[in-house]
Amino acid sequence: MIKLVALIKRRSDVSLEAFCDYYENRHAPLFQRSIPADVAASIKRYVQNHAVLLGSSATAPAYDCVTEITFEDLSGMRLWSEWYLGDGGAVLRDDEKNFMDPSQRVVIVTEEHDLGTGG
Repeated sequence: MIKLVALIKRRSDVSLEAFCDYYENRHAPLFQRSIPADVAASIKRYVQNHAVLLGSSATAPAYDCVTEITFEDLSGMRLWSEWYLGDGGAVLRDDEKNFMDPSQRVVIVTEEHDLGTGG
């Protein structure tokens, strides 16, 4: 499996709670509605891993969400990337400016190796 992992930082004027709510309840449905059928078929999983604050004195997390988009192979990831970076993906890129700081996003393409839990 090929996984696109994105480390996402919220806009400085958006609270963590508002960021999580917007990303999950507004942006994710837009994602689902916007992607063409062939691109959607190439995506095996779309997961948002939201940061958790561990107490009132906890330091702010370095990133507010780790997003994972999983593909069967590199061709699926390339199909997604071509759409996302092209004219069709502008709807998502424009919406991202409402809640995240795209200039701080870090994207890593990985190959998943599930090593189990050992138990």
